[in-house]
Amino acid sequence: SNRPEVSRATLSVARTPAEPEHARPDSVPQLGTRLGWRDRVGGWGARWGFNRMVYTVEPGLYRIGQPDRQSPVLVTANYKLTVDKLRAELGGRNLWLLVLDTRGVNVWCAAGKGTFGTAELTRRIEATNLHGVVDHRRLILPQLGATGVAAHEVKRVSGVEVRYGPILAKDLPAYLANRLRTTPAMRRVRFGWKERLVLAPVELRGAAKPALVIFLTMVALDVIRHGRPTLGALSGFAPYLA
Repeated sequence: SNRPEVSRATLSVARTPAEPEHARPDSVPQLGTRLGWRDRVGGWGARWGFNRMVYTVEPGLYRIGQPDRQSPVLVTANYKLTVDKLRAELGGRNLWLLVLDTRGVNVWCAAGKGTFGTAELTRRIEATNLHGVVDHRRLILPQLGATGVAAHEVKRVSGVEVRYGPILAKDLPAYLANRLRTTPAMRRVRFGWKERLVLAPVELRGAAKPALVIFLTMVALDVIRHGRPTLGALSGFAPYLA
């Protein structure tokens, strides 16, 4: 197929025919695995809290590479940072990506809120006519989404087996190569200084507004007391920076 790869946040929902035997893989929008400068700038802005709640991908079915009717189907949230992280790790792979409508929330948080859940998953399977695109009945979900999905209910409603992959996207290639088997390391949650540092920008931005209000209030009180700003306002504000 000569269809261009899609890498922007405004992506189209897959449109598949009503009859499974007429479903064509090349009718499904394609996602590239290389992130462009728009993706990187947008991701940087989202991490700092800019347009955070609208940094989303249209829910639906997408293809990565040139998948066929036997290719794996991964499931993820429609937070664009999550989608970008996932597709960037899947270069050279041929698979399907089913994006759920989590209202721009990542998988872990959305599972807790219920938007990455059984109802949305079964609804999206039907809306995309997934059974008309692939012959198998198996989905690979992120392990951190397990709290929101009742696998037995998905099996009952949609006839699909749910499997849980590794926690980190970077482990997906090894997981797929290992015939969908996770290792203990793939199931371990790590939250060290690197993971904490990723969250720092949005926390700093969130703290900046109240800190500015406190500082300006101290300056105003200092002017009332001394008739002009002094170093006292700065020294009084110092504990709030600790």
